[in-house]
Amino acid sequence: MRPIIWTHGIQTYSVFIKMVENQQPTQLSTAVLYDTDFMAWCETQANLLRTHNYDQLDHANLLEELEDMGREQFRKTLSLVRQIIIHILQVQTFPSDQACHHWRSEVVAFQNDLEDVVSGSIRHRFEQQEAFNTQQQKALRQLSKKYPETTFQTLEKMSLDELIHWSDPDQ
Repeated sequence: MRPIIWTHGIQTYSVFIKMVENQQPTQLSTAVLYDTDFMAWCETQANLLRTHNYDQLDHANLLEELEDMGREQFRKTLSLVRQIIIHILQVQTFPSDQACHHWRSEVVAFQNDLEDVVSGSIRHRFEQQEAFNTQQQKALRQLSKKYPETTFQTLEKMSLDELIHWSDPDQ
C-alpha cells in the first residue's frame, strides 16, 4: 500500500489505499474525496469534465449523483403538487374561514415553485405514473388527520399545467 496525497484549496488529503491493478490514483483519490468532502468532490468532477479528463472521473459516484438529482427533482415536484392540492381542498372546503386568504396565497407560492421545477420529462413521468391521484390520496390522508370531522371532496384529475394555472373560481 502506498499513500495517495492530494490537495484541494488549503486542505491536503492523505490516505492509504490498496492499489487496484490498472486503476489510476486520481480515480481512487476522487472516490475517496466523495466520502470525505463532497463539495470538493463536486468541484473536482466539474473541473475534470471542463478539461475533458473523462478517464479520471469518478464514474460510479457521478452516475449515482446524477440519478439522485433527477429523482430529487421529481420528489420535489410531487411534494409541491401535494401542497397545492391540500391548499385547494382547504379553500374549497372552508371558503369563509379566515385562513382562506392565506391558503390562496400559499397555492400561488407553490404554483410558482412548481413552475420553476417542471420540465418536459417531469410532465411525462407525472402523467405516466398517474401521480396526481397518488398525491391527492396523500393530501386527503394528511387533511383527515388535521380535520378528522371533515369530509373533503376530491378534485378532478389535473395535469401539472392545470395545477400551475389553477385559480379559485370564487376569488
